[in-house]
Amino acid sequence: MKLSLNFIVVLTVALSSCISHSHLITDSKYLEETEQSFLKRKKLAAARDSALFSVFKQKVSTEQEEALKFLYAYMPLNDLADYNGSFFLDNINVSLKARNETSWGKNIPEAIFLHYVLPYRINNENLDSFRISYYNELFDRVKGKDLRDAALEVNHWCHDKVSYQGSDIRTSAPLSTILSARGRCGEESTFTVAALRTVGIPARQVYTPRWAHTDDNHAWVEIWSDGIWHYMGACEPEPVLDKGWFTEPARRAMLIHTKSFGAYSGDENVMNKYPLYSLVNNLAKYAVTKTVVVKVLNEEGKPVVGATVEFQLYNYAEFYPLANILTNSSGISTFDTGLGDLLIWAYKGEKFSFSKITVGEQDTIKLKLSSVFKTNQSIDLDLGVPIVRVPYPGPDQKLIEQNAVRINDENTVRQKYINTWLKHADSKELAVSLSLDSARVRTIIERSMGNYKEISAFLKNAPDSLKQSALSLLEILPDKDLRDTKQQTLSDHLLLGCRYYKQNVPAVNALFNDYILNPRVANEILVPWRHYFLNKLPLQLKMKGKDDPLLIVSYLNDKIKIADEENYYSTPLTPIGVNELLVSDKSSRAICFVAICRTLGIPSRLEPGSNVPQYFTENSWHDVYFSGQLKPDPKKGFLRLYSTDTKPVPEYYVHFTIARFEGGRYNTLEYEYNTKIGDFHGELSLTPGHYMLVTGNRLNDKKILSNISFFDLAPDEHKNIEVKLRQDNSERVILGDIDLKRFNDVVRNNSTSQSCSNEKETVLIWIEPDKEPSKHIFNDLPNLKRELDSWGGRFIFLTDSRVKNSSFNPVNYKDLPSNTAFTVDNGLTYFNKNIKPLFASPPEFPVVIMTDRDGKIFFISAGYNIGIGEQILKSVK
Repeated sequence: MKLSLNFIVVLTVALSSCISHSHLITDSKYLEETEQSFLKRKKLAAARDSALFSVFKQKVSTEQEEALKFLYAYMPLNDLADYNGSFFLDNINVSLKARNETSWGKNIPEAIFLHYVLPYRINNENLDSFRISYYNELFDRVKGKDLRDAALEVNHWCHDKVSYQGSDIRTSAPLSTILSARGRCGEESTFTVAALRTVGIPARQVYTPRWAHTDDNHAWVEIWSDGIWHYMGACEPEPVLDKGWFTEPARRAMLIHTKSFGAYSGDENVMNKYPLYSLVNNLAKYAVTKTVVVKVLNEEGKPVVGATVEFQLYNYAEFYPLANILTNSSGISTFDTGLGDLLIWAYKGEKFSFSKITVGEQDTIKLKLSSVFKTNQSIDLDLGVPIVRVPYPGPDQKLIEQNAVRINDENTVRQKYINTWLKHADSKELAVSLSLDSARVRTIIERSMGNYKEISAFLKNAPDSLKQSALSLLEILPDKDLRDTKQQTLSDHLLLGCRYYKQNVPAVNALFNDYILNPRVANEILVPWRHYFLNKLPLQLKMKGKDDPLLIVSYLNDKIKIADEENYYSTPLTPIGVNELLVSDKSSRAICFVAICRTLGIPSRLEPGSNVPQYFTENSWHDVYFSGQLKPDPKKGFLRLYSTDTKPVPEYYVHFTIARFEGGRYNTLEYEYNTKIGDFHGELSLTPGHYMLVTGNRLNDKKILSNISFFDLAPDEHKNIEVKLRQDNSERVILGDIDLKRFNDVVRNNSTSQSCSNEKETVLIWIEPDKEPSKHIFNDLPNLKRELDSWGGRFIFLTDSRVKNSSFNPVNYKDLPSNTAFTVDNGLTYFNKNIKPLFASPPEFPVVIMTDRDGKIFFISAGYNIGIGEQILKSVK
């Protein structure tokens, strides 16, 4: 529930009167360091002086003042640009209230409180007033508990509100996550940390940027208690701390880290220390680690100081830099990591060198920098990942069963809220009342989830002449925008964007929806920037900019200072924020350029792949480069990708990526995830230069067959490149056998699965519907429904009859293979007797077993593993 303004006023007055002379920061050295950093940031943000710093003119206490200065001293650039001082003070007041009212608050060390309770920002989420809205409700849940039990209770509260669902990379604010009742792991962990900090529990988001054993990443939560950091799964309550479905995957990770706000380092393994934050390497708490030592030499064999060493892990068909660590005065860079394979890439300027390392066998490597390119060279890399280890023992079975009952009750609470969303009949009634297509409106309302009131109001309030355009606007937006965008913002873009729709001009209108009307540019939060720019831009720019978009480039060159390093969470500034603060990172400036263009009716975008800002005129797209940016040859090279592979058909960020050399390294071109090679229609228009094609065939969770191929692309050159995956030609190995007769009887008697036959192979999948790894299977299989249906094998999903789950309904899982059945394994009797003995130690769920018609097992997967559908297809003869 939201708190009244009276509560905030009373809270502010109470804090001011009670603690007006207390210091928040008693460490005089750190206080001085904070003060100096604050003064630098105040100067940086001078253009928003009143919005940010007039708050100090209020009657604030010493604690409030020091808290404000601390936050300003270290906050990322986007927060200085898009939020006001009163917002920060309101959040500070809740933190100080929790510190005074909770039983553990006064026992939290100063440094821990400053860095892991006070900060309002968790990672790259959009900010809101979650703490203010939910302090009372959360405090009532933890009253009378100690810190550890309170943390567990907060996680149950979070599960009341939110469950897992994958989504795009923009991280929704906690209130928006509640509104939609779901979020990906980054949003769940952001939400949970926000809830924990609301009641004064030190908490942080920890993150493996990429797993070694599967193509994915994950984020969860750590809480501090009595000098020790403990972990838990966000919105995934366990009966005890230091337990989660990801415990075993984390033991196979190559990096787990957290960002520590401010100049804090503590006694932990600080991987990188920057002026505004530190990167802490948490891996040693989860996995066996080893220190890799890289020595970088120049062509004369002498140490290179200040070279960047990237410790790259294969994932998503690219070599992703887990860490960038500069060499010291001896030319050495070190990194603590797990026992898998990495590609070590070192560079300084345009000179570079690279080599694979198997960390379990080798810990030292030398690289000699060179400017010689390996043009037309192809390198095969067989890559291994850390091995599966014996699982940790779990908590007492009684605690597990009690926890399962609570989880089911929480599913019911959440489902009751979801049931309040607009029904199909209501959306049809809405469509009829507005003379709109009912199927289109229903789809939009379904996608908007808990935000349906805002979306419905937007459609109702749109002028009759623009109602079709309003529907088109909603249809081009990503799901997440429909879930958290207010009608005021949508109306701004509709009313002011539609001014540029031209009757009977098909060439222009073909671009209109996507590149003029569309408010979405990259992954920024949507704001009503059209009205803002029409009021704030210079008159001359508004009059002449449409005919000469380079005037917009000159405007931004003259007006905006670039400070990439200040925006360390890489959360884009809004276009309004860029123009208000007059300081930006390059990416946010590019978004701002596109927004101004669209405001003036100029089709504009960030080019797919390179993210270079572009505008459209004279029937072609034109690249934009700002002052200080190296403008490449205006001529383009042209690349056609093709493949004869069919099992699987290569997909971008799944089986292959393309990268262009710039600044000593190859930077991956950002095309859409899952784009099949046949969907790259025609030729890609690319900037000439050096390129690298990476392919990978992940055989299982132990081995990857990868290849790196280098090629050059010249101006006006038309090049054909075949994307060919390395194949596993080994014979099928029989891993065991089981009796399928019981399953045949179950399937025949299952009224929902009459079509499920066993003319071909059988896939048995034991799932835990509440856990994220099982949910990934339901997200994965629909992507390959056509291929799986063509194969025709049957899928049988099994659950433990003892575990009640009010939110699990097989009917809700759409687009699974047609030959699919759901049933139960009573008390896991069949599993324990026939499947469990196949493993050296008790397996993690989900467990996937694939057999031939006679029950001979030739594929086994246990635990968290992305891409099961593809693994199944690869296993078919």
